[in-house]
Order: sequence, then C-alpha cells, then structure tokens
Amino acid sequence: MDRRSQPFHGPTPLVMVKGAYDRAGGPETVLQTIVRHLDRERFPPLLALLAGDAQPLPPVLGDLVTRVPSAVLPWRGLGGAPGSALQLARLLDERPGAILHTNDMRADLLAWMITRVRRVPWIAHVHGWLRHTHSGRHKLYEDIDRFLIRGADLVLVGSSAMAEEVRLAGGRRVEIVSNGIAAAAPAQHDAEAAAIRQRIAPGGGLLAGILGRLHPGKGQALLIEALPRLRAGGLDIAVVLMGEGPAEAEYRALADRLGVGAHVHFAGLVAETLPWLRAMDMVCVPSLKDSLPLTALEAMSVARPVIASRAGDLPLAITDGEHGLLVEVGSSAALEAAVERLARSPALRAELGEAGRQRLIARYTPEAMLHQLEGYCAELIAERGPDRGAQR
Repeated sequence: MDRRSQPFHGPTPLVMVKGAYDRAGGPETVLQTIVRHLDRERFPPLLALLAGDAQPLPPVLGDLVTRVPSAVLPWRGLGGAPGSALQLARLLDERPGAILHTNDMRADLLAWMITRVRRVPWIAHVHGWLRHTHSGRHKLYEDIDRFLIRGADLVLVGSSAMAEEVRLAGGRRVEIVSNGIAAAAPAQHDAEAAAIRQRIAPGGGLLAGILGRLHPGKGQALLIEALPRLRAGGLDIAVVLMGEGPAEAEYRALADRLGVGAHVHFAGLVAETLPWLRAMDMVCVPSLKDSLPLTALEAMSVARPVIASRAGDLPLAITDGEHGLLVEVGSSAALEAAVERLARSPALRAELGEAGRQRLIARYTPEAMLHQLEGYCAELIAERGPDRGAQR
C-alpha cells in the first residue's frame, strides 16, 4: 500500500532539529531537499538549529532559515542539553501533534530527553557513522548516538548498509529513505565551471576532485598518494579537495612529502557545489566507510564520471563500467588505475558521466525521497492515534 494513502487528519507539524556546526555536508544537503520539496500544507515545517552563543550559522543553514520558519536554540555542550531540551519542548507545545525529525547526535539527545517524559513521535535520521575512522570526542559522540537512537520510534537511513548497522546498534524500527538529488542541467554550470578551472589550473590539465569533509574516513589520502605515480606516468593531472576538516594539515603535509604539494588544491568549503563538481574531469568518492554519500549523486547530476569505493551502497547506485567505476576500499593502487583509465579516455569520461546522470534521474529524485519521508510520517500519525502529544 502507498504509505501516503493513510487518511489525512489535518496538518501535522514537522519539527526538524539539527546542530549548527561550522561545516556543512550530507545532512545539510538532505535538509535542503526536504525544505524545497516538502508538502507544507500537510506537514508545516519548523527548522530548529542548535548553536553556541554568538555562533554564526554556516552558509547552507543561513540560507535555509530564509526559506522556512526557523528557531535557533542554545547549545552549550552536553551539560547544557537539558536546558536546550526544555526550549525545544516549548516549541513542540506550540505545535500540538508535531513529529520530531532529528538529524545528528545533539538533536537526538534532546529528543531522547523529551520523549522520556512525553509522548512525541520521533524520527531519528542517521546520515552516517564513521566508526573506526573516528577518534577522540567525535568517537564518543557517535557512541552516545548509537545508544540514543534506540529510543526513536523510527530511524531513517540512506542505505541498506547503514540500516544493518543501525539495527545492530539496537534501533527498534529502521527504514531506508534513499537520498534524492535534482538532476541539474549541466550546461547551466559551464561558465562558472570554466572560471573555476581557470583559477585552479590556468595552464590546463586534468582535475580529479573529491567533495567532502577532510577526514580520514573519506579517503582523500588515497588520491594524494596516487598522484605522484599518475604524474610520473605522463599525465598532467591535479587533485582538488573541496571541503574542510580535521585532516587538512595532515593532507597538506602528505602532499608536500610526496612532492606534489603544488598539484593538490585545497578549495575549502564551497557554497555552491555543482559548479565545482562540473569543473572536474572526474569525481572520486574513495570512502573507507560510508552509506550512500550525496557527493556521488551530486556529481552524477552534472554528468561528471564518478570513481567510487565499494563502501556502503555505492555499488547499488553505480554499476561498475556502466554508470561509473568502482574500486576496492582502501586501495590507492586501484584508485590510481581507475583515475588513469578515465584520464586517458575523454570518450569514456563523457559516456560514464551521462550514464550516471540518467541513473540518477531514474532512481534518486527528490520527489521519490519526499514520497518516502512523508509516507513514514503518515504511518507514525496513524499509529499514534488521537492521543499523540500526551504525557507518558
């Protein structure tokens, strides 16, 4: 049965909660898609952002608050979480029957606290855990999150691989909502892409890019390690890393140590990703651990060929040799071979880029994603019945 065929009992507010970090990534992109395509008559939205005192919002979230009703709640660390939960509870009081939709550990913590004392439908959207590639406090936060999601009525994930991981962590009910990306008209980004190429590589040459947080789990080091061998083989090629993160100093040192520092470009956080992806000759997604990263879908949307590791559900989105190229997880040599294959064949780059775009159009649209999300919201409403919002 179509999940959205559930009886319509009137508008149900959807309160989306997210920490306002100094970086942006997959969760923010998912929220952008929800804000743009949500049926607002059926699910009036509120975006609640958790931010430190005087903390500026990152550009993506700053843009979102202009597009949807929003509130900024204080975040003063784990010790201050009860106070933040109280403020979030007040927002829920103003929206009887609302569904909580949380998007990171901070938001999950507040939802867990609230749902211990009142009956609020809670959807925890887990966008990915990095497990062994995390360290320090980030690993601690992820361990906390694995505990918290056990309290959610429903946990949504973007891939079957992530679904299995959440089930193993104790998620009571886990469902997949495939990420959706609108298929761009690639040519509309060509002028800006050409300007980007002129800035980065005024002398010409090929560009292999990675879009994502600079973090060991994303595998950027594998491409840097492959670069000296690619250039020694006669290829005029450079690497472009689009993003920020804790591994930036490590990656800069690695590039310098290998003698390719001048050919590894650190673009920082890019506000508009599609022109940057369009400026690349190929986009690499060499994740050591992942779900179904949006960066792969975004590259496909602008008809750029993708080289991806066999992590998570990437092999379900990309058939090797048809919609892109797949390589073994953690293998710099395999990544090097795939990059060289595309570098030496403009025709193959064009063929795989267009095939990837058609794959995206067929399987990963925003409409399909929202159809699933709204369907699960309708199911929760039907299951909760007329007493939702009551005290436990």
